Amino acid sequence: MRIIYSDRYGERYPSNPVEHPRRVIQAAKELAGYEFQEPSPASKADILRVHSPEHLERVAMRGMLPAASFAAGGAIAAAELALDGVPAFALIRPPGHHASSSTSWGMCFLNNMAIAVKRIRERAGRILILDIDLHFGDGTANIFRWSEGVRVVNIGAIDANFDYLSLDAQGYIDQVERVLAQGGYDLLAVSAGFDTYVNDWGGLLDIDDFCEIGGLVRDAAERFCRGRRFAVLEGGYHEDLRLCVEAFVDGMSSSPPGSAGNP
Repeated sequence: MRIIYSDRYGERYPSNPVEHPRRVIQAAKELAGYEFQEPSPASKADILRVHSPEHLERVAMRGMLPAASFAAGGAIAAAELALDGVPAFALIRPPGHHASSSTSWGMCFLNNMAIAVKRIRERAGRILILDIDLHFGDGTANIFRWSEGVRVVNIGAIDANFDYLSLDAQGYIDQVERVLAQGGYDLLAVSAGFDTYVNDWGGLLDIDDFCEIGGLVRDAAERFCRGRRFAVLEGGYHEDLRLCVEAFVDGMSSSPPGSAGNP
């Protein structure tokens, strides 16, 4: 398992205060036992595969293009590793799944996942994008709505009107398991949001649940797509985000630090 991270992700920029640098800084400390890789910014060509020139200009005018391009570059690095059979987690900010081709909201500016998937699309075959954030990843769904070979699935904790669904943690995990068990993909990508955490906005999943979901991702990737899998950070704003991320990554990894299989 490779962690895509840079100290640049801990820089401050103008955004909602809950999207704080410590989200990634603290998580990076928890993941110190893994191998880290420094990313590069996404190129303009990479971004324009997904976003309109007008949207790119608006992001630049807000002063967010350097940070957003660097986050997208981290997602690309994770996707490229997954394509080569190396599982990866992109510990990046700002998030991206509410960014459509020409609009964005929800503390998102560029769609990191979409930019990464478009970069590897022709080489990857069929791709499943699994979004486990509390909030529906409308941007990713919009971008790939008519794309043959890319399936986007949002696991439901809330409905389209942001009303909470009546389900417990096991019901949520069962949704993940059913989607993954369908197979039919050559690469598995996860928009990993952690605001479903019991002490975050979602009030649903505990830390062990994220480890279980990571394990389901690992097992499904090993079963259906030769282990090719990666994830990118989306939401998650409680101070325990670092522990949620660590649990998910440990579950997603074939040999987490400290395990018998880890060198």
